[in-house]
Formats: sequence, C-alpha cells, structure tokens
Amino acid sequence: MVDVLQKIVVPPAYDENGKLYYPTIMPASNNNHTAVFYKVPDRVIPVIFLPGVMGSNLKTLGTNPSDRLWRLDDASTAAGTDQDPWRLGWLTKGAKDRRTLLDPTKVEVDPEGKVDGNLADIGFTSRLERGWGEAGYMSYGEFLPWLQRSLHDFYQIHEGDRVKLIDMTLDLEMGEAPLTKGEVGLSYKYLFPVHVMGYNWLDSIESSADALLNRINSIISDYNSRSNKCEKVILVTHSMGGLVARYCSELKGGNSKILGIVHGVLPAIGATSAYRRMKAGMEYDIKSLKGKATAEVAGGNGAEMTAVLSQSPGPLQLLPGTEYGMGWLKIKDDDKTHSLPKQDPYSEIYTVRGKWWSLCEDYLIEPKNTSLDKARMDKDWLAYTNIVNQKVKPIIENLKGRYHKVTHSFYGGAIPTHGDLIWQAKTPVMDSWLYKGRERFPLDGRMNSKPGEEVFTTRTVATPLGGKGWASGVYQEYKIIAPTESELGDGTVPLRSSQISERYLRSRARLNVAHEPAYSHPDAQRYTLWAIVKIAQKIKETALRYPDA
Repeated sequence: MVDVLQKIVVPPAYDENGKLYYPTIMPASNNNHTAVFYKVPDRVIPVIFLPGVMGSNLKTLGTNPSDRLWRLDDASTAAGTDQDPWRLGWLTKGAKDRRTLLDPTKVEVDPEGKVDGNLADIGFTSRLERGWGEAGYMSYGEFLPWLQRSLHDFYQIHEGDRVKLIDMTLDLEMGEAPLTKGEVGLSYKYLFPVHVMGYNWLDSIESSADALLNRINSIISDYNSRSNKCEKVILVTHSMGGLVARYCSELKGGNSKILGIVHGVLPAIGATSAYRRMKAGMEYDIKSLKGKATAEVAGGNGAEMTAVLSQSPGPLQLLPGTEYGMGWLKIKDDDKTHSLPKQDPYSEIYTVRGKWWSLCEDYLIEPKNTSLDKARMDKDWLAYTNIVNQKVKPIIENLKGRYHKVTHSFYGGAIPTHGDLIWQAKTPVMDSWLYKGRERFPLDGRMNSKPGEEVFTTRTVATPLGGKGWASGVYQEYKIIAPTESELGDGTVPLRSSQISERYLRSRARLNVAHEPAYSHPDAQRYTLWAIVKIAQKIKETALRYPDA
C-alpha cells in the first residue's frame, strides 16, 4: 500500500519577545508528510502616528504611577471628575490652577492612557509598548485599531481594506493614480506595525521634533535587533503633529529616516483660531453640548487660556506667521475697516502691550497677581515676549515652505472657519448721531471694563474721537463675529492654511471633516490607508526592496 503524501500547514507563532518561530510536531506513525511553512514578511515599515495639540496625554513630571493630569480616556477623565479628590477636574479649574498645573517645564507625556486590545496584534509588541497610551483615546481610540487591522490583515489578503482600494477613485483634488493590484500586492510583502508618539504639546515644536527623531531611531533599531529588516518609517499626523513631523524631517535631519508623511487637517501656515483662543477661550460648535463641554475642559475663556498659553510656546506656534498673509485681524467700525498686520504679526499683534485687540492682555498672564503689581506684570510681560521672539517666531518662520518630498495631505473644507478674525463694532445709536462726522480711532481705544472682567468674545472700548467737540471719545462694544460661509475649513483651520500648495504634495484630498474628530471620518481613514500604500512604493528605492520589485 502506497502512502498518500499529506501536507501539514504549520502556522507561524511568536515568542514572548515577538520573534517568529514555527512550532512543528510531525506524526511519528507516518513518514510521508510534508510540512508547509507560509513565509511571514521580515521587512518592516513602522507607521508612527502623531496626535494634534491637546491630543497627547500628559502627567506631572516624575509622577509614577501617573497622576493623569491631562488624560483623555473618556469624558470623565478629560473633565477630571473620576480622579483624586483633591483634583476636582478641569471643568472647575480656573486660571490660577491651570497656569500652575499646565506648565510646559513641569509636565511630561503620560504613556498609561486607555488602550483597547493591548495584545491584539500578533507578532508585534503590545500596543502600550508601541506608545498607544500616549494618545487621547477619545480622539483616536477607534482610528488606531482600525488602521492596524487594515495594515495587518494577512488573513484577509483577498478582501481586506487595502485590496478594496484597488482601482478606487478617491476624488482627489490632485495627485497620483488609483492604486493598482501590484502596488497593493507589494504592501503585503512588508509589516506595518502602528506606533504612536505623544509629545508635550505645551512645549516648543522644536523639542517635540527632537523627541520624534529619537523615537524614530529607537524604533528602527529595535526592529533590527529583533532579526527584522527596518530602514525607514512612515508618519501619519493630526493637526499640530504635522508641524512636529515637518520640523523633524526638514530641520532636524530626520528626512533620511522617513519614507513619507500623511498630514491630516494640518495648520500649515497657522490659524487665526489660535488668536481667538487666547482672547476668548476654545472655539466650539454652538449647537453641540459635547463641543461646549470639551471647550470648557480645554479652556473656556481668555483668562484661562492666556494663563496657560502665555508660558507655552507650542500652542503659540500655531499662530499665523508671515506666510499666512497680512491683514487677517480686522477691526470693523461701520463702513471703516482697520486691518492688521501690515508687515509683521509678531511686532504688530503678538507683542503689542496694552491694546484691547492685542493677542496677550498683560494682566491675565499671572492670575495670582490680583493686585496688578506693575513690577510683577513687567516681569511676566518680558517673559512672554521672550517666548514669542525667541521660540515662536523663529519656529514658524523657519518652517516656511519646508515639507518632506513625499507628502500627502487631506483637509476639511465644508465648515465655516475663521480665516480673517473680525472684531465688529456696535455703537449706541444716539452716540452715532451726536458724533456723526467725527472720525473714531478704535485701534487707540482703551478697555472700559475692569481688568479680567471681559474674557469672552466681547470687549467694551472707550474709543477716541477726532475733530472738535466737547466729547473726547465714545463707548463701543466690539465682538468677535462668527465665521460665515464666505470662508470655509474644518472649523479650526481655514482653507488658506490647510490647502497646502500642490508644489509640496504628491496628493491632496478635500473632505467633509471637522478638525478634532477628523480621523473618525471614513473618508479620512480611507485616504490615509491609500496614502500609506502609495508611500510604501518608495521602499523600492531603499535597501529593503525585493530583487524582483
């Protein structure tokens, strides 16, 4: 009797260190067996995700275990309501506590945030070890697992998310052709472990870029030490994370370690929302109770925001630079409009002291200075202007026109968004009639309220009058008007900033996404996966290419 040849498929397995092996136990009763081993790729292209501003979890420096200072696991941890009794939560934290707790020199990234399915990705180290706990679960808790499943779906090689993209048109504004079967097939010859790098978003983008470069080198070295082959990474960014990536790539020498970058809702040249936050608190959708609560947690008024942002270069680096253009701050008084800046936003808006419309109101910098001691205010103002001149202006201006040569980008283009920031005057009818014909000078006006009394979207101003008459001025109310359909964006970043010039991009997609939840949108997820596969084709230009590729 002739034995029939039998094939035994041996599935791959991984030891506790993530190393691949094949557990084989062949039957002793029959020698006519053949073991079949399916090769698993040993060439790795790590994908590193960088969150947006406020999207990285933070803890007080040196605390172990974490004190969950800024933890975005869910609504309760974000508000702080389930934390230690002495910390009543951000909803009840005023300017004094915020300035003390959210000091960029006294916090660090918290890696212990919520992570689902920590050991779900067979063959890779745990999600916590890959940094997933550093990103706010509220914003990225669904996107990250989806992205990893889509990039590690060898069990669905004929029907996975990547395969579904073959020949699909994504209605790109500009860019490369649809994915081919060959391009998707190439991607299955590599492993794409998804990593996350949270960063101290209160600190300078430059410091975060240094941390990113160190993380990239560490990740590449770690995979090579595990008998994998790894040479470059792909970066996927959200909002401010894109500025960190660009600075790392183009100004810190990280370019050679980065295969390509996918940007989502990037404030490429700044956003006037950064000005609005400092003057009036976090913007939000007035129709959304959740949006209002989120804004209150982040900082619901100008006093809370100024106390934190005046000492924090990172968020200030989101302000419009010279590349944004001139005249975006408009003060409208009837039919006359005053526009700033004329030449330089730093000297004309950001470091102007004592004007009701200037970025920083000096008496809001240090909330503990309730007596408004002038010497203390002078010292605080000097510290603030040093940050703007030494850490904010150079970073913004040095980033002008600097992008990785393989960059893809999507942005939101359907929501009214501040492009210009407009203060609209309201003058009492009687005063308008009495002083008709006399010129008003709102830029020289003075606040007519007590210091710190008006910290939302309204300022009451005593405006000087020109010409002859018994009155030297008139009282006006100036209010930040809501954006209209005339200028769109994602609710935070306007088109003029997020619609990156074609000369810097391989592809660009305009999507109906809002800023903070951008990566929750299916279209954003689909485009990101498409862009990653496109970037992966550049591996042919590296030592990790296959001979037949």
